[in-house]
Amino acid sequence: MKNKISLFIIPGFLVSILCGCNSKAKDISIIYTTDIHCGISDNLTYSSVVAYKDELSKTNYVSLVDAGDYLQGNYVGAISKGEYIVEVMNKAGYDVVTLGNHEFDYGMDELASRLTELNSDIVSCNFSYIGNRSNKFTMVKPYVIKEYGSKKIGYVGVTTPHSLTDSDPKNFLEDDKIAYTFGESSKENFYNIVQENIDNCKRDGADYVLILSHLGSLDNYSPYSSLDLIANTSGYLAVLDGHAHISMPWKEVKDKNNNPVQLVDTGYKLNNFASLTIKTDGSVSYNFITQYDAKSEVMDAFIKDINAKADETGNKVVATIDVSLKTTNERGTRLVRARETPIGNLIADAYRNISGADIGIVNGGGIRSDLAMGDVTYRQIMNVHPFGNTLMKKKVTGSQILDHLEFASMNTTSDIGTGEKATGESGAFVSASGLIYSIDTSTPTSVVVDEKGYFVKVGGSRRVKDVKVLVNNEYQPIDPNKEYILASNNFLLNNGGDGANMYMNDEVVPSEQKFDYEVVIDYIVDVLKGQLKDKYSGVEGRINVI
Repeated sequence: MKNKISLFIIPGFLVSILCGCNSKAKDISIIYTTDIHCGISDNLTYSSVVAYKDELSKTNYVSLVDAGDYLQGNYVGAISKGEYIVEVMNKAGYDVVTLGNHEFDYGMDELASRLTELNSDIVSCNFSYIGNRSNKFTMVKPYVIKEYGSKKIGYVGVTTPHSLTDSDPKNFLEDDKIAYTFGESSKENFYNIVQENIDNCKRDGADYVLILSHLGSLDNYSPYSSLDLIANTSGYLAVLDGHAHISMPWKEVKDKNNNPVQLVDTGYKLNNFASLTIKTDGSVSYNFITQYDAKSEVMDAFIKDINAKADETGNKVVATIDVSLKTTNERGTRLVRARETPIGNLIADAYRNISGADIGIVNGGGIRSDLAMGDVTYRQIMNVHPFGNTLMKKKVTGSQILDHLEFASMNTTSDIGTGEKATGESGAFVSASGLIYSIDTSTPTSVVVDEKGYFVKVGGSRRVKDVKVLVNNEYQPIDPNKEYILASNNFLLNNGGDGANMYMNDEVVPSEQKFDYEVVIDYIVDVLKGQLKDKYSGVEGRINVI
């Protein structure tokens, strides 16, 4: 058995040995996952996580914790609104979890039901209800303290304030007003909320404090990134981070008082998981697991049963296609959030064609999976569009479209990089149908956004140029004053998704109500008859990045 477990020696600490010791006292091991996004059978799998937990439990106190984005991400979650995922997490034995931005995707009523069903403690110190009705989320606490023999560990949860735009913005409204806050009124307020709960956790007896953080360490998450948080707070051992979908083994970062803090992110869909072990002598080891071949037979059987329930619907073949459509390039770099792609073109075409609109658009963050050549199942289509959004049309002006393109392209760079995440990628990036445009990356963005990440205005020179609309089979320059019928999903057009709020108050054009994945199925089956190769083998020059 080849189990790859990296043991990191931290200056000032001793290395703990996973096999335990003969002392009557027990070491304490915390196993951490993040951003599983319903990938219960992906990569290392939940079966390996539970096997690792079972092995450690022979000698140590053990807790299993998660830093968010577990309920949403593929067909198994979407078809059950996260219920199947909760069943798996309960079987795995999670003790503490925080909330990721995608926990909110099914709406507040569904989330409240899932959290009630979840057996673990749920922590998020900066998530608060500020509405005038009843709070559905009294089960969410700012922190929790767990006892392990004579020692106590406090877990403080932190959820990204960008949830207000990274999930469906309408979910946070009551009577057309924001009813939930994440401490986003200012970065200082955000840091103060977290620091206050760290201090309270220690005051209540925690010997060690761990931060379960769904913030991410990337620069574009500033000022609410995990690195910003560490630089402006103190008093904890480690930050178990999520949200960025990057594999980042344990590394030392200095906190506000220049004390060492350990930061880790295990990536996406169980690419890795991690643990830390506090020994009886107070020394700490930090482990990053990239391979673990042992499986829990009990967990494996349970997951198979869950998948079988989902497969009753999911394995139905809805189409046969003659070309593969990918969200990435040949190096695995995620292009759909940074460049024109055949799959982005297909979905935008589906929106425009099925709705009869002038223009169809789709946000890159809404395209979550590839489609392989051959038989395509209901499950595979729903994995592409797992959020359950609906098709919508609105009357909008050319000026609004220009602002949207500018907003969606403000992070775009000339080089896409070579990593999993494309350089400059954004979930707001627009794939279009009936519309072509260029992005001049030599022009710095002049887009102004508010503290929540919502679009305010274009404050200077524009980097999006040569925007043209297809009229009578000929591309003509867009008219800022002209009215166009725009088709997309309700997340974008009605709810200001990704912060693109320019269409929220526009007139809705009545149309047949269809889920977004149903629109894609109808276009592939009824319009294209599965014949995609001629049109979608490559890109067409709809988006020119210079």
